[in-house]
Amino acid sequence: MNKKKIFTLPFFMILIMSVISGSASYMVNPILPAFLVSRGAPMEITGIISSLMSLVALFGRPFSGAAGDRFNKKKLMILSYVLSIFCLLLYSIADSVPMIIFVRILNGIAFSLSGTVSMAFGADFLPLERLGEGLSYIGIGTVVSTMIGPQLGDIIDARFGMEQIFVWASALNLLCAIGTYLIPYQPRNSGKKEKFVFKAENFFAKELLMYVFLISVLSVGNGILLYYLKDFGTSRGIANISLFYTVSSIVTVLTKPFTGKWLDQKGVAYTLYPAFLISAVFAFFFARSYTLPMVLIAAVFKSIGQGSGTSAIQVDSVKKLGLDRSGVASSTCYIGMDLGNILGPAIGAFIISDHGYGLLFDIYTVMLLLCIPIYWLYSRKTQNDVKM
Repeated sequence: MNKKKIFTLPFFMILIMSVISGSASYMVNPILPAFLVSRGAPMEITGIISSLMSLVALFGRPFSGAAGDRFNKKKLMILSYVLSIFCLLLYSIADSVPMIIFVRILNGIAFSLSGTVSMAFGADFLPLERLGEGLSYIGIGTVVSTMIGPQLGDIIDARFGMEQIFVWASALNLLCAIGTYLIPYQPRNSGKKEKFVFKAENFFAKELLMYVFLISVLSVGNGILLYYLKDFGTSRGIANISLFYTVSSIVTVLTKPFTGKWLDQKGVAYTLYPAFLISAVFAFFFARSYTLPMVLIAAVFKSIGQGSGTSAIQVDSVKKLGLDRSGVASSTCYIGMDLGNILGPAIGAFIISDHGYGLLFDIYTVMLLLCIPIYWLYSRKTQNDVKM
């Protein structure tokens, strides 16, 4: 086997599964508020119920990471797909809010497992010297699914009804379970493992605390936009504001392979510094955007900055801890991302009502710029040399 090769058959199959499973998820998420209302939930609590999955995933990630390092990653991925199928079928027959809440919690467990283990599973099929480039393709698969999933969900809703979206999504997850089962997999470290001990380091990598901080700051922007993009467009009279995501997705697909190669060739420092600077340019532009072209220019900067920065942190986390701890490396990074997604709307809620979006994104600009000297000081202290 060519150790330098990325596109082996198993890795290509993993990419296909990531697109299919992601599409299934993005088919369901947009219709959840309407589905909850149809089952008797007051509109004001639909957001809380919808966010339960992310909250459960946040607390479940350390355990998912530990499981990924201890058990067979392929079997864990199949388990996550089977659990997702069960949840989706329960959604389709749920007739009360308490039952939906129960299913949402269960769905969070499945989401935590699949999201955490998938990166570590993919890393097992990649040469270390091309890890950044390889994992960037998995990121592209996720972006593609964000474009396919909602459109497919709309088509199914129009032709067959809302409940059938869950059935079709479960069928896609079944396809993923079968496809993953067919992937030939031999763990890189398949020898006898030491007895598992319940130690903090098996659930959370304290060595990555700086990366948790950095990736959470990058994710704050995601959290803000997820909840407030539509209102931002309304408040500033910008029509077709959803094109922000379309442009962002296209730019991410086009640039991720190049930013991944840059990471492999130049190292994490030469990737993170420009990533935070470019992300700050996005926030600065967005604070001053009153027309659609300005919003779309900001989208370009956001996709390049956040895409390259997030990938760099994830890849270097695996390299720092080694493949034996790739599961906990992945889960620790996702904890940072989850925190950012939670903090973003919370920060926005305090600022927007009294001061508007301009101040919110100016503050976010400063947060991103401050990460540059903070990481520089950290690099000097830990002698994290820039790779030439």
